[in-house]
Amino acid sequence: MRTISINNKGDRIVDPYNMKGSHEKWLNSIDYTNNINYFAFKGISRDGSELLTKYVLDLFIGKNLARGTRRGQRSFVHLCNVRSRLRKLIELLEQYTKKPLLELTEDDVLLIFNSMRDGTLISCNNKPYTDVVSYSKKFIAFWRWIIKTQKDKNLINIVESLDTRAESKPKWYYFTLKDVEAMAEIASDFYYKTLVYFLFDSGIRAPKELMNVRVKDFSEVSGTNLLFLNVREDTSKTFGRKIKLMISSDFIKKFIGQHKLTSEDFLFTRTYMPTTRVIGRLGHKVLGIGTPIKQKNSKILIKNGITMYDFRHNSCCHYLPIYKSENQMKYRYGWKKGEMIHYYSEFIGMKDTITEEDMLIDTTKTEIMQQLQKEQNKVAILQEQMYSQKQEMEERFKKMEQMLLQRFADKF
Repeated sequence: MRTISINNKGDRIVDPYNMKGSHEKWLNSIDYTNNINYFAFKGISRDGSELLTKYVLDLFIGKNLARGTRRGQRSFVHLCNVRSRLRKLIELLEQYTKKPLLELTEDDVLLIFNSMRDGTLISCNNKPYTDVVSYSKKFIAFWRWIIKTQKDKNLINIVESLDTRAESKPKWYYFTLKDVEAMAEIASDFYYKTLVYFLFDSGIRAPKELMNVRVKDFSEVSGTNLLFLNVREDTSKTFGRKIKLMISSDFIKKFIGQHKLTSEDFLFTRTYMPTTRVIGRLGHKVLGIGTPIKQKNSKILIKNGITMYDFRHNSCCHYLPIYKSENQMKYRYGWKKGEMIHYYSEFIGMKDTITEEDMLIDTTKTEIMQQLQKEQNKVAILQEQMYSQKQEMEERFKKMEQMLLQRFADKF
């Protein structure tokens, strides 16, 4: 459920999934402002419930954080995610080992996580776990917090050997700007036409960054018809950034004009799930991706179709050959590390696109530039000499002409 809140700067922030409301509801359920109920988590031991409650509350106020991590309160998305995943994980560990949380051994933990990775252990919906690394990282952070805050219990580190490698590359569907143009062509209205161009051009994260774009976040690029997009720090997953829109600027301008939007208005206000369904149908019609399923209300739902995040992946593929610097790419897409750049490079086959110019090291380039400058100087000197000679010849011709005219006049 989409909600809007006000941050400490007085700006409105769209919360696509109402994570703030979910966390506040949990705080009320444990009577946070009075006598806190540390044993409200169901399905896990009393120790597990108490420790998990205290851990989430510490994250909420920014207390007892690991050394080297960012200081301060954690986001509502993070708090809800930690609360949900760790409760499931503690329940899983305690059920399969028949031990309470604090009695677990390193072997117990490794056995469970290895079983989750190889598919021996499946989730409650009878499917393999697809993001075991996320569970691993969260449990490692949780256990280290337990050791730090429960020093009197002399607990050992049972997470030292946990594997935090990513299981596989993210799954997504590849398409090009021409495919986006085809989707825009069959879009039901100008809202979705603008949206698909904007998603592909900006590579913005959906839904939070996308749904928080306001009219005043755009500005003119001097001397052009293009627009800058300012992705705000407080709505970004990583950091704020200001990028040029090379494809969608005209559509954005027309969209703002058609809807008579003011500077404070959000651009893309339709809720996330219905929008995802529309995107899925557009992708199916143009690319044939996904399986159409007719629902009870006669509407068509595309199962395993494209999503708004696929536009981010393909935006990266589009701009990767264009940008000359890895840092420029990281800035445009809000990345702190370059792993995804290398992944997309491999995906679009950029390993063998190096040119002879790329092979010239800086020293060689400098020598060539110096030699070129010398030759240019020689040419300039020769041109100057030729100009001087020309001037001298013209002066001589004038003097000869005057002498001849004088001799002719003297005879008469």
